[in-house]
Amino acid sequence: MITLTSDEQAIHRALLDRSRAADPAQPLAACLSYKALGFLIDPDGINTGMSRPPFRAMFPALGHVSMYEVEHGRPMLSALVVSESSHAPGSGFADLARHLKLKVEDDATFWREELERTLRFWSAQDPVLVLDAAVDRLMGELQTIKNSLRKLQQSA
Repeated sequence: MITLTSDEQAIHRALLDRSRAADPAQPLAACLSYKALGFLIDPDGINTGMSRPPFRAMFPALGHVSMYEVEHGRPMLSALVVSESSHAPGSGFADLARHLKLKVEDDATFWREELERTLRFWSAQDPVLVLDAAVDRLMGELQTIKNSLRKLQQSA
């Protein structure tokens, strides 16, 4: 079970607020740059690895936030964070998705779809969706355990 650090919690809150306020019909308008996120979570520049280039502390924190979300059956919140120059996430976004066993055929397509899923999920502000996502994830894990136990019984 993933636990977020205080910096990761700040990132999570900022991205959650942004997602909830977004218009799902305009997903790219909801995106913010790494720099903008850094200023949101650390306006005084106290944690320079988080709020100032090259953002060395931010990248793993964003990954951890997305791992936390996927663990709870929700889309990757870090889909909202993009490079200021390319207006797209870094390659680490799709790499993390693959690591999390999400289906990624094309990096750019996956990102756009994940961004749209994130905004639809959180802008609905429906507590039932949040609960259902967690329960669905748990039920999937329980099914995996059941299947493993059946295989053990059959081999015994």
